[in-house]
Amino acid sequence: MKRILAVLAAAVGVLGGALVVNALRASGGEPPPAAPAALAVDTTAVAARLAAAIAIPTVSTERGGPPAGELARLRAHLAASYPRAFSNLVREEIAGGTLLLTWPGRDAALAPVVLLAHQDVVPVPPEAAASWSHPPFAGRLAGGFVWGRGALDDKTSLITLLEAVEALLAQGFRPARSVHLVFGHDEEVGGSGAAAAAELLAARGARPALVLDEGLAITSGIAAGVARPVALIGVAEKGYASFELVVEAAGGHSSMPPRETAIGILAAALARVTAEPLPARRDGPAFAMLDALAPAAPFGIRIVLANRWLFDPLLERRMAAAPATDAMLRTTLAPTIVEGGVKENVLPPRARAVVNLRILPGDSLSWLEEELRRRIGDGRVRLTRLGAASEPSPVSDAGGWGFRVVARSVREIERDAVVAPGLMIGATDARHFTGISDQVLRFQPVLLAPDDLPRFHGVDERISIENLERAVRIYARLLENAAG
Repeated sequence: MKRILAVLAAAVGVLGGALVVNALRASGGEPPPAAPAALAVDTTAVAARLAAAIAIPTVSTERGGPPAGELARLRAHLAASYPRAFSNLVREEIAGGTLLLTWPGRDAALAPVVLLAHQDVVPVPPEAAASWSHPPFAGRLAGGFVWGRGALDDKTSLITLLEAVEALLAQGFRPARSVHLVFGHDEEVGGSGAAAAAELLAARGARPALVLDEGLAITSGIAAGVARPVALIGVAEKGYASFELVVEAAGGHSSMPPRETAIGILAAALARVTAEPLPARRDGPAFAMLDALAPAAPFGIRIVLANRWLFDPLLERRMAAAPATDAMLRTTLAPTIVEGGVKENVLPPRARAVVNLRILPGDSLSWLEEELRRRIGDGRVRLTRLGAASEPSPVSDAGGWGFRVVARSVREIERDAVVAPGLMIGATDARHFTGISDQVLRFQPVLLAPDDLPRFHGVDERISIENLERAVRIYARLLENAAG
């Protein structure tokens, strides 16, 4: 027994030593790159131009993209605000409102860069408008913020990108590689404009070295245990699908119900569908993010992150405990519509539900449809895929040139930031470009705190004036580093 205990003690000592050594190897991280020359940014003017853009209600609805008149007003505002950009870049309007601005490069042999933002915004429900601190389409400046629908999603990207281009043109900057600015007009309802731009560039033979759209951001206080700002660059985005479940059965009077009704059959099917989460994956962007965060984590957490071969099950359980991080691990499945019945004493002959899925890279529409049928396990439930669906995007290489140049540009301005790959849970116009580029990334160069996240598509959307300066400077450095 003493010998066995001695062997176990030695094994534990060796294991503990290995864990510590791996944690020490993961410490430090790269030093920040040299600081660039400061770019002068008139934040008061930038804020005023953004406020004026927000005051133009380019609202997309279920009926389609924004009214043509509002898009025309926004384009006129942009052209008046950025005369150098609109006179030096080649301007095209495509697909009913999308802007394609091309900045020709000095060397046509170099692969171009594509930077995206979108002009449209989501509606503000009338019942929610009264809850806003400032009217959602007033473009109000107050308390160091610009308030209004589009301040975060995505008119800040639109304005600060053009600010960066305008500033570089004023300095006489000429890119070596061509730069395409794609400003979609209907991103919030599918992005047909961005899709048309991708098709047009492909037809012209473009294979962009980098495509960058809105997406993740620089976060503060969101990555547990990491005190430094964390710049998450989305290397992929989830796919999307909705499935309809329909049950038809005999109706009749509720005083004489059969053992199984349409609603009961549907409810049982939904219970089976949602009883277990779909399988988690440890080979995707979520765990790559943890690897990148390890050097900046406190030593105790670093031991766990630097020894994933041992602690992956623990990490998976911890991430699965919160909806936001659980969604990074797996395809999510949620019933969003349930319908059936018109009167309290009538058995409905038809019951219907809709289940929405956000598909993790590595899973597929075909496999998920088969899995839903298996879980339902009842031929009386008719399963049909609804509307447009999309497969998850390919995962861009976080070691690729595009990722590295975005990371360098961020760290030159936000010098204390840790840069990590991440997964975009929602959809962006970037997905339309995955067929023409291997480096399609999703990142908005603003610093967000936890209380900013509910403002996306929510009440009191706003952006700080300090963030406007940050975004202009990072976009300018990205243009210099990527295209210079």
